[in-house]
Amino acid sequence: MIDLYYMHRRDVNVPIEETVGTMAELVREGKVKHLGLSEVTADELRAAHAVHPIAAVQSEWSLFSRDVEARVVPAARELGVAFVPYSPLGRGFLAGSFADAARDLTADDFRRRMPRYSGENAAANAGLLEPVRAVAEAHDASPGQIALAWIHRQAAVHGLPVVPIPGTRRPTRVEENTAATRITLTEEELALLEPLADKVAGNRYTDMAFTSAGRE
Repeated sequence: MIDLYYMHRRDVNVPIEETVGTMAELVREGKVKHLGLSEVTADELRAAHAVHPIAAVQSEWSLFSRDVEARVVPAARELGVAFVPYSPLGRGFLAGSFADAARDLTADDFRRRMPRYSGENAAANAGLLEPVRAVAEAHDASPGQIALAWIHRQAAVHGLPVVPIPGTRRPTRVEENTAATRITLTEEELALLEPLADKVAGNRYTDMAFTSAGRE
């Protein structure tokens, strides 16, 4: 049995009630325990939840990407839906894994196609990392751990379960990411990090139509 079954990309030509209704059949058949959605708007989440309870919403949410806080996060809180932030490390940019995708990453790396991580946008966004590094130094932590500590903090700020899913390929990174749960950011540090998202140059994707931000 699958514990959590997601619709990762919505087909806007199909009513979400129809999609979730079909997914719910898998629950009734005992093949799936819970249903989740990804990159849906607040209205889509409410419409889906009316058909079958939605356990989790997965959307991009990080120090650099906070559009979901306007409508989707409040809707999730209202309905008792957990939030699963993907790319909480900004595709590795917030962790300092690379500075310019076009220069630092291999030709087949999909991040080279993301507007905010190459060229002038990357240079501008790299300048926004100084507060992250300063807070990291104060905690004897890595910038990535601060980015994760910030997203964990949003559970208390917004009043709903928040379970980020940072990608990693090495056991040492798993240990580093887990340690971020033990970092408590001060109000002063949170205030220092607060303005970053509004200053980010470039969109997450070239085409934002499939995201909740592109349809709200």
